[in-house]
Amino acid sequence: MGVVFQAGYAPGSGDEPIENARILHCGRSLSGGSVVDSSTEIGFFASGPLNALTYERWKPGAVPAQWEYDHGAVASADCFCIAAHTAGTAGATLDLQYFDGADWVTLVSVSPEDDAPIMALFEPISASAWRVEVTGYACEIGVIRIGLALQVPTAIYSGQSPLTFGRKVAFRSTRSETGQFLGRTKQRVALSGAFGWSHLPSAWVYANWGEFQRAAEDEPFFLAWRPAEFSEVGYCDADQVPAPAFMGISDLMSVEVSVTGLASI
Repeated sequence: MGVVFQAGYAPGSGDEPIENARILHCGRSLSGGSVVDSSTEIGFFASGPLNALTYERWKPGAVPAQWEYDHGAVASADCFCIAAHTAGTAGATLDLQYFDGADWVTLVSVSPEDDAPIMALFEPISASAWRVEVTGYACEIGVIRIGLALQVPTAIYSGQSPLTFGRKVAFRSTRSETGQFLGRTKQRVALSGAFGWSHLPSAWVYANWGEFQRAAEDEPFFLAWRPAEFSEVGYCDADQVPAPAFMGISDLMSVEVSVTGLASI
């Protein structure tokens, strides 16, 4: 599915352009709250989407269904992310909502065509309760994150290989004694890529990158590298801790993040 925007969305004053990357990591996502769901199918877990383990999933027993996160206190968010889902395969519609004190308000409604990670960007909202409403058909959801996305102050302009095409496939082929092709088994599929930024102000790096480094040591994160033009969203884990370096140009720095991402197909 990729990046989706709230109707009429535009970056606010002080925000970076939406040509620049958005990253939602565990240091910037809401945590510590509680979950209430309308129903859960046997073998699935209402609390599954709260952790980073993509195999622990929630699936409603019937639709329409709601998965509600109560933070316990008012907090701000401008980003709603979902991964390890089957909404595209199932034909489900997902309404991403917040509670305004009187009613549930839909920020974005999506009917994914595939099971790729989703990042919904919207104007900042302060609320204590958030939810995903599932209609149409029941689907599985493994990861849900809500928070304030990290906005990178420079864009990626060239040399970027889309994560979608960076497929790492471990497979085994079977052939007869005479070399006839008898079939192939895919044993493992993941996505591989790297994202690099240059000319980053050192003040921004010192203020923001350390938090991201520590978050990347612990669990995967959502990354949209150029939301305005390319819908691709990765649910990725860093292959190594991404360490910035000075470029030798004024106080500017550069950094590259090598990642392995979740493959939806």
